[in-house]
Amino acid sequence: SSVTENFSMTSLWTASLKTLVNIGIFLEKYPDPEKLQSYMSIVVDRIILLITQDDSAMPYALMLEAISDISGSGHTFKLRIVQGVQEAILVKFSNAFADGDVKPTIELEQLLHCYSNKLLPCFQDVKGSEAVSLCFAIGVWDIIEAVTGISLSDERKELLNAAMMALKLAVAICTEEDQHKIVEKAFNVISSNEPFSSDFMPSQLERLQIAQDVGSFTHRNEWLVSLFASVIVALRPTTPIPHTRAVIQIMLTAFLRGHVASAQGLGSIVNKMPLKENVMQNSGCLHLDDTLDLIFKTSVGSCSDLVLSNSSEMSDCLNAADFQVHLVEGLAWIGKGLLMRGHGKVKDITMLFLKCLVTSSKEEARPDKQSVLETSDEANELPSLRRKAAADAFYVLMSDAEDCLNRTFHATVRPLYKQRFFSTVMPILMSAAKKLDSPALRSMLYRAIGHVISNTPLLAVLTEAKKLLPVLLDVISVVSEDILNKDMVYSLLLVLSGLLTDKGGQETTIENAHVIVNCLTKLVSYPHKMVVRETAIQCLAAMSGMPHTRIYPMRAQVLRVLSKVLDDPKRAVRQEAVKCRRAWATIA
Repeated sequence: SSVTENFSMTSLWTASLKTLVNIGIFLEKYPDPEKLQSYMSIVVDRIILLITQDDSAMPYALMLEAISDISGSGHTFKLRIVQGVQEAILVKFSNAFADGDVKPTIELEQLLHCYSNKLLPCFQDVKGSEAVSLCFAIGVWDIIEAVTGISLSDERKELLNAAMMALKLAVAICTEEDQHKIVEKAFNVISSNEPFSSDFMPSQLERLQIAQDVGSFTHRNEWLVSLFASVIVALRPTTPIPHTRAVIQIMLTAFLRGHVASAQGLGSIVNKMPLKENVMQNSGCLHLDDTLDLIFKTSVGSCSDLVLSNSSEMSDCLNAADFQVHLVEGLAWIGKGLLMRGHGKVKDITMLFLKCLVTSSKEEARPDKQSVLETSDEANELPSLRRKAAADAFYVLMSDAEDCLNRTFHATVRPLYKQRFFSTVMPILMSAAKKLDSPALRSMLYRAIGHVISNTPLLAVLTEAKKLLPVLLDVISVVSEDILNKDMVYSLLLVLSGLLTDKGGQETTIENAHVIVNCLTKLVSYPHKMVVRETAIQCLAAMSGMPHTRIYPMRAQVLRVLSKVLDDPKRAVRQEAVKCRRAWATIA
């Protein structure tokens, strides 16, 4: 009662909850059937009942904190709590779809986050977790199948994202046999809806028709394809996908309309699909080569030339820009799946991205500005949007994804795949950068280079420090001009910091001390991100230990810049500036 009634007294409530948790830990370690039963009914079942009640005075966040802490008492209690929370989620899902009220959907979102972040981690270690997770996944699809419409507003994207993550994590726990049941159920539900039925979907995707239909999913269909993609993402490599061709067709149709989760689903499929030599002949199962042919030749391959097109046919399409961006974004996730498993086909995708980055439209190349103005805004917008999507595709390829293609969701990961890609693609990107004269093209190519460098393990960067440092400094200077690149600027500064402090990169940084100082002195007053200013000052402080002959000529310049930073609005920046100024002032 202290936990359920005295929640307004924070210290008492916290102490009471801690006591209940300790009792549970003791009972788990020294089990007594009678006491276990009492604890289960008095504590566990009561706290589960609370989250299903709509009239409880206890704040919902405190309920979730209590249920999360008590679940950590032991496997016996966690299994029961997860079952209870799953039942509550399914009930709230059904009500939310029917009513669409704001308060229940907010509570459902909080409950889903608790389920994903607090309860499911390590749940696979609990005996019986597979069966419980199977019941939840099937229950979700039973509800989706039963509802004819979803009353939730379009603004509730956070709820959809939370539901997708919860379903992924639950499916990932299941065995191959149970996962096959879930995929079969999900496919039967989604294929019974017109946009995803085999009768409705063309065998050859009509590229312009898809472009015109960008974003045309109904709210219910968006939920359908999102949850279906979540199931596909979470499958084990050994789980056979029923109706594989139809599944891929559904994913293709959705991702060309801008549905990122479907692109992630395709990336997961090509990442886990068995190779040709590992598939028995006449088994009827698709292998990786078949899958790639289906994706590139039947569908995406017929559109890939359109990514580089600026034809009047494409410009006349109202959603041409969206279509091209969606195609590039989708190919990025497919390429990531191939890259992680070490498949050579990723090279073709990478070269397509590079062509997008270095190719300018005919309108951009015209010497007369009037002719450019006479072209449509859409035609002028296409190349820049396409280049940005291609540049950001390198971030998708190299970054660590949290919602797909990781070990939690059974991705195939080849050791050192980032290092191999880095050593292969960087010479190509650097060579392309030297040939570009257009500032617009160079800016986006540098953005791509920045993504590759900042997401590569530092040891791999250190091995190429002599070649990379000038490029790194150029990239920082260019991308720092755009506020949208502030996170990348910080990531690149961390790489530069690693070069300055690691013995392997010090020789190169000493040789380029003057250029580095010029770059850093511009960033100490960077207005868009405090940690950029702080890190730039720390890098300058690290340089104060370089040989006297190298850094003394820049002493006055550095001290002059640092004197202005002493008035920075952030205390952490001022403190770093004081320490850095003191270090440089001692150089005589």
